[in-house]
Amino acid sequence: MRVALNNESKLLSLARKGDKAAFREIMETHKNKIFYLAYDLTGSMQDAEDLCQEAFFKAYRNLPKFRGEAAVGSWLYRITLNTFLDQKKKISFQEERKQMELGEHESSLERPENVAESRQIQVHIDQALEKLTPRERSIFVMRHYQGMPVKQVASILNISDGTVKSLLFRAIKKLQKELDHYNQNRGKEVYQ
Repeated sequence: MRVALNNESKLLSLARKGDKAAFREIMETHKNKIFYLAYDLTGSMQDAEDLCQEAFFKAYRNLPKFRGEAAVGSWLYRITLNTFLDQKKKISFQEERKQMELGEHESSLERPENVAESRQIQVHIDQALEKLTPRERSIFVMRHYQGMPVKQVASILNISDGTVKSLLFRAIKKLQKELDHYNQNRGKEVYQ
């Protein structure tokens, strides 16, 4: 672990001096984690790729400002989240996502009714996530989809553990309310 940290410090130092190969290596080290975060935030492969590209572009542009007080991975997470929040204010990922879902063709070994039900459930979960504020969604995704501890989420967002817990609690309550409504309606459909 110490060797990896030393190597990353050396790469960071070289990247700050304009060494593009060093920055590329930093990107390669973190690209999967950043992509999965982006995917969990956007719910779309294309949007996730776009978000990652923008986040790494911003990271490269802001290398001179990075003081090294946080780990590079945490810094990249923060840039990705901030980029997502900025984009969320400007455009709706949901519109693009719906268009992509209409054109997607997935093959599956599951029975068609199970696939349809899984897709329907995922649609309801996605709709429920859309009801969260961008900040609540970010925290929920980092904690429950990415499996990050509360302390790490707090560190990335530069807020207190208590604020993370409070926003997470609110997000879960909203999701429960939205999904409870879905479950009640789903039961009625079965009996009609």
